Amino acid sequence: MKLSHIVAIALLGTHLLAQDISSKELYDSAQKAYTQGDFATAYPLFEKLFEETPASAEINFFVGRCALELRHYDEAIAAFDRVLILNPKHTRTHLELARLYFERQQLELAQTELDIVLNEQLPNDIRDVATAFKRQINERRNPHKIAGALIVGGGYDSNVNNDIGIKEFTLPSLNIPLSGNEKKKDGYGFSTFVLNHSYDFGERGGWSLENSFVAYDKLYSQSSKNNLVLLSLSSAPTWSENDYKVSLPLTFDRVYIDGRGYLYNVGAGITNSYLIDPLSQIEGGYSFKRGYYNEETHDVNAHLLFANYRRVIGDNLFALALHTSYGINKEVESIRTDVQNKEWKYGLDLSKEFTKTFRSALSYTHTSTDYDDVDTLFLTKRQDDKDQYELSFGYTLQKNLSLGMSIMYSDNRSNHDPYDYDKINALASIMWTF
Repeated sequence: MKLSHIVAIALLGTHLLAQDISSKELYDSAQKAYTQGDFATAYPLFEKLFEETPASAEINFFVGRCALELRHYDEAIAAFDRVLILNPKHTRTHLELARLYFERQQLELAQTELDIVLNEQLPNDIRDVATAFKRQINERRNPHKIAGALIVGGGYDSNVNNDIGIKEFTLPSLNIPLSGNEKKKDGYGFSTFVLNHSYDFGERGGWSLENSFVAYDKLYSQSSKNNLVLLSLSSAPTWSENDYKVSLPLTFDRVYIDGRGYLYNVGAGITNSYLIDPLSQIEGGYSFKRGYYNEETHDVNAHLLFANYRRVIGDNLFALALHTSYGINKEVESIRTDVQNKEWKYGLDLSKEFTKTFRSALSYTHTSTDYDDVDTLFLTKRQDDKDQYELSFGYTLQKNLSLGMSIMYSDNRSNHDPYDYDKINALASIMWTF
């Protein structure tokens, strides 16, 4: 449920006064924790107060509110039911029950609670929010949902071909010195189109089908041989219940470079996510892709294991994301020495929403790649380490239109000199969502 709905619902109730409570100190402590949003502390305190005054609609309401925030849905329903036994016209409780049923995907029950609320005399702003909430429920009940985005922009790359610059290196196998290529900088334009479709099977126990199409193109001003077009399709049968979600994606990717077909992938996998609490989530999974290149000597079977952790920190709403993955690329033909490898990534993202319209993010990713075969020119196995830093900004112009800017620095170090490079990439974009 949107934060604006929750805040508006909270405006309905007036401050409740503590009456007939045996321990005012306990009540004050519970209220203080509740006001600060520390529901884990407030919940057991209000439960103790409930034991002392089980017929208090106020205390039962706070027990239900804390339980709902902690996602203890059964306990919340029991508490709200007690409130309605004591006061059947407690409008705030009906609103909270509507929210609870919405979060549990029990949309008919949520709509019933909102109908009860809308039959009451309400302030205009609360009625508007309740009406918008009901409209959202009606949209959610539609099994088909479509959403998407269009992003267009331009950028600058300080080292388009990932060259090492004019410096010498030696090939051990031939014992001769060679000179690297000069770094080339170039500008480019790009666009991304994303279309998502989902179908909810409704009564089939939380099952849905999540489909996605992505089209991306990147066109350089001078270095046309690096022009890129990517088309990607995915379809994922998905099961979700309360805090758990499991997806089984099937994928197809097609890549064109300089207007010619370069690669296509077919793949499958499994993704699991679990909402630990309202502020944190973990996700992990496995994927397999079969890569078919124009040059068949590049063909690979790619295996990837990944895990992510996200958490909102403190009252200032910093969001921290930790991510790691381990991939194995298995060559299909044993001809080249630069195909079969193992790759480990780890990194973090720290983002902050400064205002409702302005946000920023800082990220770091380290990639370590070890190749399995000895290179015949360098007489050793290739090993690369890459550090990537990115600073990005976003500004919302209106509800479905926003601007974005980012600057990224990449530093790739390799024991094989031609792959030792660094670059700066900067871009600006505008995004429209629908």
